[in-house]
Amino acid sequence: MNRWPLFFRGLIFPFIVLAVSMPANAQENAALPDHLTFGYEEEGKVDATQAGCEAFVKDMVEWSEPEMKKAIADVCGARKRHVDAYAAIQKSYKALVTQIREDPRLEQASSVKGLETMVKACIDHKTGLTPGGHNIAIDIIPNDIAAECLTMGKHLLDDETSWLTTDPETHTRYSP
Repeated sequence: MNRWPLFFRGLIFPFIVLAVSMPANAQENAALPDHLTFGYEEEGKVDATQAGCEAFVKDMVEWSEPEMKKAIADVCGARKRHVDAYAAIQKSYKALVTQIREDPRLEQASSVKGLETMVKACIDHKTGLTPGGHNIAIDIIPNDIAAECLTMGKHLLDDETSWLTTDPETHTRYSP
């Protein structure tokens, strides 16, 4: 009776388990997106240009020239805060990814999904507690809400990145 096939079968199972588990870790690391996606309305499509703001305001209201100028500035200000906050959280995310990408102990993909969900939940929460406004406020309010929630997420990412780049001997807590 030839025992080699049985011997090899006994060795093959652990290698199969190892081979199956290794791609899971690689997939976890590879699953990190190159940017965050939150899934809120108009995400990444905000037009903060003077022309875009002016077109919105002129379509929305017919006020005196000084009021129109102020309205355009207010709309552009809110849109710019939103666009800047979106860019800032993406930059903070890239800094965090630099720190965590190579650590197989971390649940990277689920952590990123949790952050995206948290920011979207913040936007939904604040939107749900806002009557929505009228005139130009229907554009200002959602942009300011998005900017605040994105900024909150950015601060969280910055804190985590700071914690990960700090000397472990100086950590005063066990997690970010």
